[in-house]
Amino acid sequence: MNPVLIVRGKAMVLVFRKLLEPEFGRELHVLESDHTGDGVSLARSILLNRKSIVALVTDAKPEELRQTHRSIVYLLISVACADLWKVALLVPQMEVLLFQERGVLRQVLGREPTEAELTRGQTEPRRVLEEQLGLESWALDEELCRRLETVDMSPLAGQPAVQQVRQFFQAHREGRASLPF
Repeated sequence: MNPVLIVRGKAMVLVFRKLLEPEFGRELHVLESDHTGDGVSLARSILLNRKSIVALVTDAKPEELRQTHRSIVYLLISVACADLWKVALLVPQMEVLLFQERGVLRQVLGREPTEAELTRGQTEPRRVLEEQLGLESWALDEELCRRLETVDMSPLAGQPAVQQVRQFFQAHREGRASLPF
C-alpha cells in the first residue's frame, strides 16, 4: 500500500517531505490541506480506494485536543480499519514544529531567535512568524516555503509527530502493522 501523508499548508508539506522522503522515497505522497476538515475529507477519500495508508498531521487547539482527536477518529474509522491510518496532532498549530529546534528557527528567521520568540512560539507560532517576517497571514505560507527550501530539517526528525508518522509508515512497509489489542 502506498504511504500518503496529509498536512496543512505548503510549508509543512515541504518540511515533512524533507524529513521523510530520504527514507520512503518517491512512493511517499505528501498532500496539502487547507484546514483540519479538508484534511479529514481528503484522508477519507484516499482510504476509500483501499490502495493507500494515510497519516494525517493537523492542528489542534489545546482546549479542544481531545474532542478534535475523537472527531477525526470517528470520521476515519467509519471508512477504514484503524491500522490503515494514523492521526498526529500538533498543538496549537503546525508551525509550532519550527519552534522545537532553535537552529531550524534561526535558519527560517535569518537570525538568532530571542527567548521571548521561542516561548511565545509555543502558543502562537503563526503570529510570531508573521510578526517577525513582517507578513500578513495570507502571505506566511508562501514566504515560509521560500525560506524553508534551504533549511536543514534533520534536527526535527526526532519530534513526536514526525516519529509517529515515520513509525506508522515503517510498520506497514515491514508488514508488522496490525490493530493493537
